[in-house]
Amino acid sequence: MNTDLTRGKPFKVLLVYILPLFGSAVFQQLYTLADTVIAGKFAGPTALTAIGASNSIVNILMAVALGANAGCAVLVSRLFGAKNAAGVKTAVFTGLIAFSALSVALLAAGVLSCRPLLAALKTPAGALEESVTYLNIYYFGLPFLILYNLGTGIFSALGDSRTPFIFLVISSVSNIVLDLVMVRPWGVAGVAWATFIAQGASCALTIAFVLLRLKKMPSEKARAFVPSVLKTLVLLALPVMLQNSFVSVGNLVIQIRINELANAGGMGITDGFTAGIKLIVFCTTCFCTCATGLTNFVSQCYGAGKYERIKQGFAAALVISTALTAVFVAGTLIFAEPLVGLFMSADGDLELAVSSGVQYVTIVAPFYFVVNVKVVADDAVRGAGGNVGFTVSTFSDLILRVAFVFLLTGPLGFAGVGWAWAIGWTLGTGVALAFYFNIPCLKKLRKEKRSHRTLAREYGKNS
Repeated sequence: MNTDLTRGKPFKVLLVYILPLFGSAVFQQLYTLADTVIAGKFAGPTALTAIGASNSIVNILMAVALGANAGCAVLVSRLFGAKNAAGVKTAVFTGLIAFSALSVALLAAGVLSCRPLLAALKTPAGALEESVTYLNIYYFGLPFLILYNLGTGIFSALGDSRTPFIFLVISSVSNIVLDLVMVRPWGVAGVAWATFIAQGASCALTIAFVLLRLKKMPSEKARAFVPSVLKTLVLLALPVMLQNSFVSVGNLVIQIRINELANAGGMGITDGFTAGIKLIVFCTTCFCTCATGLTNFVSQCYGAGKYERIKQGFAAALVISTALTAVFVAGTLIFAEPLVGLFMSADGDLELAVSSGVQYVTIVAPFYFVVNVKVVADDAVRGAGGNVGFTVSTFSDLILRVAFVFLLTGPLGFAGVGWAWAIGWTLGTGVALAFYFNIPCLKKLRKEKRSHRTLAREYGKNS
């Protein structure tokens, strides 16, 4: 069911719209966590290190998928808000063709560069072969990942966050079952193939239902591929791709520093960081779905010219996301040790791994409140067409975190990694809020209100 987000009370509309997005994020992150937990427990002592070494590269691939999701969602939201059904269909068809071609090109490039890239990242020698195997299988599933995210972005843009949630639940449960079946005979490769199969099934379901949904929309005949539409899609998707890619490139640099610390102090440091970053990504991805929902809300309102509603949506999303954030902060701080311990095998330096992971997440967790504000502001800016502000805000955060990792790990050791996250998020939030308060349509709205108040005061004096 398609939903017009430009009508109704913003808080209620956003709450109903965001909850399925939140559920989708939880399930998606749960099966990502399940891969890591099951591999850490059952795939051997080097499995967690192997997956951790691949994570920063996997995140670059995910950046492309999220860019496809975001770019198509923003454009389709605007067209849907403007009641342009033919434009919606053309945008979807153009996106499917373009991102299919891109995914195949990335697959080929990834397989060719896999081993030398992992070696350049100073992946511990004992985990290199498993990392190569895991990452190569992941590359072959890349078209599924990108097209699935494109499809979920389209559903969200049409105001339907329930359908992709149902598909994701099916995919997540299937992935966990396959992990448990395939990990014992095939180790890390079995975990990777389980993800490949689950993603393939969810991709096929999502794209099939997108096409059925479009078929039901009455409109003039849509065109299959329009270069000008592709240009708009690229301009909208590129900031998100660049944001997440540069974040991932920054994480690659950070991973080099983590591997250096591990080579000097023990492989348990890499295992602890892998477990810690998985927990942090799980938490932040879940409560940041409010911001994702806000982007589509703002984009529809922007397309409909309802600028006052953008401000109301920002305030409502911030209330909802802050409440969710509080739950994740409390859960992380209270259960840090057992949560980190979930990932660990009895083999290896268990004490160092758990203590490193706990130290990292307990430093970072209170700052979830800070990054929550940043992401909500960033996504409001993006929904209102502020791609430059969104990009600058993200790069500021990233550059600061990378710089502080290298500045602080010298005097503070591994604890410096956690404080680098905290400081980078805090300074980045200031940049994000500055761009939010300077969204052109909202600035114009404030000027008009001030002008009306001035006129009212003058009229009152004269009468």
